Amino acid sequence: MAKLNTNGNAYTIIYASVMVIIVAFLLAFVASALKPTQDANVALDTKKQILSALNIRDLANAEAEAKYNEVITSGELDSPTLTANVDGEEKLVVAVKGAGLWGPLWGWISINKDGETVYGTFFNHESETAGLGARIKEQWFQDGFQGKKIYQDGKVALGVYKQGKAPAGLSADYYVDAVTGATLTSNGVNDMIQKCLTDNQDAIEAFKN
Repeated sequence: MAKLNTNGNAYTIIYASVMVIIVAFLLAFVASALKPTQDANVALDTKKQILSALNIRDLANAEAEAKYNEVITSGELDSPTLTANVDGEEKLVVAVKGAGLWGPLWGWISINKDGETVYGTFFNHESETAGLGARIKEQWFQDGFQGKKIYQDGKVALGVYKQGKAPAGLSADYYVDAVTGATLTSNGVNDMIQKCLTDNQDAIEAFKN
């Protein structure tokens, strides 16, 4: 039997091919094995985001899971709207999605039973600039929406504007100040809010009635 030439090109190609196949198999196996855990973690994180929009924050994982099951009365994690009952008061939670400066934006807006005012919000991002656009994830920014009015003359007026740049005739009851130094991200949040609330205006009206 001819001795295998370990210094030849054929050996190198065969060896590399076998190693690639083995590593690919191992990676696929690990990914498959971890997928249920990853999916559960993603679902739990989404539930925490929805709870944050309902002004329920800083819960441990088990507490968040239990609280979510307690307060959410209808809707799935991927639903455009969900309903909730917080301290005996009904709330509608609307999912919002948009684009920032560097990537996707998303979040949730909870609305009081009057269908006219914001109860709470949560916003997140994929890759906005730290210390600037990324600040939309901070609670101080999100809390600024509490109690803001949504509609003016039957249209969504709730928004985010730089100081002194709000549309003429729009009072501060309808908007929050943009994040300083993050104009494009703030514009993205503004557009996201107005588009998604407009798209779900029928659901909001039905909830109100």
